[in-house]
Amino acid sequence: MLLNFRDKLRGGAAMVVVGILAIPFALFGIDSLFLSDPAADGAVSVNGEEISNFQVEQGIVMRRQQILNQFEGLDPTMLGDEQLRGPVLDALIRETLINQVASKQGMAVSERTFRDVVVGQDAFRRDGRFDPVVYEYTLGRMGYTPRTYRQAVERELLANQFMGGIFASTFATPVELEQFIALSLEERDFHYLRIPVASFADDIVISDEEVAAYYREHGTEFDEPEKVTLDYIELQPDSLTDSVEVGEAEIRAQFDAEVEALAQDTLRWRISHIQLSEQPDGGHEEIIAQIQERLAAGEAFADLAREFSEDAGSAQQGGELGVFAPGTLPESFETALETLEEGQISEPVTTDSGVHLVRLEERRDVDLPVYEDERERIRTELVSLASRELLPRMVEELKEKTFHVEDLAEVADELGLQSATTEPFSRGGGEGIAANGMVVTAAFSEDVLEHGFASEVLTLQDQHFVVVKLREHHPARRKSLDEVRDSIVATLSASRAEEMARAQADTLLAKAREGATIESLALEGELDWQVVLKATRFDAPVEPTLLQAVFAQPGTDLPRAGQVVTNRGDVVVYSLSRIHTGDSSTLAAEERRNLESSLEQMMLAREWRAYEDILLANAKIK
Repeated sequence: MLLNFRDKLRGGAAMVVVGILAIPFALFGIDSLFLSDPAADGAVSVNGEEISNFQVEQGIVMRRQQILNQFEGLDPTMLGDEQLRGPVLDALIRETLINQVASKQGMAVSERTFRDVVVGQDAFRRDGRFDPVVYEYTLGRMGYTPRTYRQAVERELLANQFMGGIFASTFATPVELEQFIALSLEERDFHYLRIPVASFADDIVISDEEVAAYYREHGTEFDEPEKVTLDYIELQPDSLTDSVEVGEAEIRAQFDAEVEALAQDTLRWRISHIQLSEQPDGGHEEIIAQIQERLAAGEAFADLAREFSEDAGSAQQGGELGVFAPGTLPESFETALETLEEGQISEPVTTDSGVHLVRLEERRDVDLPVYEDERERIRTELVSLASRELLPRMVEELKEKTFHVEDLAEVADELGLQSATTEPFSRGGGEGIAANGMVVTAAFSEDVLEHGFASEVLTLQDQHFVVVKLREHHPARRKSLDEVRDSIVATLSASRAEEMARAQADTLLAKAREGATIESLALEGELDWQVVLKATRFDAPVEPTLLQAVFAQPGTDLPRAGQVVTNRGDVVVYSLSRIHTGDSSTLAAEERRNLESSLEQMMLAREWRAYEDILLANAKIK
């Protein structure tokens, strides 16, 4: 559903509607383009409401991209459609059920709420303000129509509204809180020794027969999906800078224009003031006279401003107003300032806001720039401007020249651009431009993959275009035994080493349960051992798996021994020796509130999942 919607929605290819169900993903609709009605090929029916194959496929695409963005360097081939289909469909079903319940409860999304969400998105802004043209362009680029985008947002908002009501009802009783605090503050003492799997590496020999057998039994692990290699031409303003020439006369003209503009506005005043309300009976004049008398006696202007000034915004700053240019202050202010030297105070100045004593803190004259210092900046800016102006014409030329072209490199040379080649990638995407969903779709389209045509010029984002053409098609295949031999040997060696480590750990664990200490067992086996005192559930200098195992042990019949395999594959034998019960009286009020909030969040997650399961159990899903 909608979680931090305003923070999660972004421009370009990263713009998604993010949920807080089992698996967050986005739903696109492109019915205004070329696809048939997505509801016409329903994959699942939930209480009579269809979830289409189109929604599932788009959910898979978005889920895959989300995982790749979250885990940099992950092989896209590990995220096949079949691995993602189940979780994505489950999330879609749950989302549909929540929306159905919310609608039955009479909940709805107002026009104003939807408008506020849309207007608040940076993706739809130009120069800091919402721009309808940018809005429609961005939606089109992402495959939305205004209607389908609104439907997706309203579904998220409606579900969020419903869940918010349930979330707000969650609370912990005093007894539950005390029990939770006691568990949270509990501390445990334990000893442990480590059996590194790496210590068995020299004793392991994997035969050719074992490698061959593993290859036969796990052959599908070595299947490579269909892949393609593309040639492409990328077109952006930066790629046109070499084609643009800016003469010295143009640079000089721009510099002269900037200097002329600056020359008209080189003076700045930094000022302070004391402001009083003008009283009909002239009472303010007595206060001014008093202030002037105390100024003459040597009292600081800033101190008197704090005492007398009625301008709350500046009084606490000693009357400091800031720096101003001529033409930005009331006329009477500027008339007074023109006669003052730095440090001087004006006679009373009357404006619409009252009567002021004005002090000129500093007079600044802005230095005009030097041509040699500004030349390169101006040249870069003029080149960038000319490149952006040239871009639309180059896009049209690229479209014309790549229509049924045989070699993109020839077109690149003709247009003064660079052609490049991707690494092989699958339908799950790859690196560089192959990480873009539009490029992947084009690469595996009938025109590009089967007929060998160049793609249309694709708009990846504003002022970023690309055209692709197939260089090589790599059919799906199974890697040969020779290709994967080393990885199989490594896998079998790691498995064998872990078995040996577990066997040794079993022997040591049995001795520990018979009364032997961890220290004596470590010394006997020449192993490293450590002692941890007063470890908490959330803080200890050990691996999380070991800490979890220690705190999973019941607190009776101590010492109590156990073993666990760490994330690194090492086997650890430990002995829990003492438990220190948590004392809630040691908590500060804020710490207690934080623990109560944590407990409520845990209860909420459990209760919400149970509620979803009830909806699923009672739903008619076909």
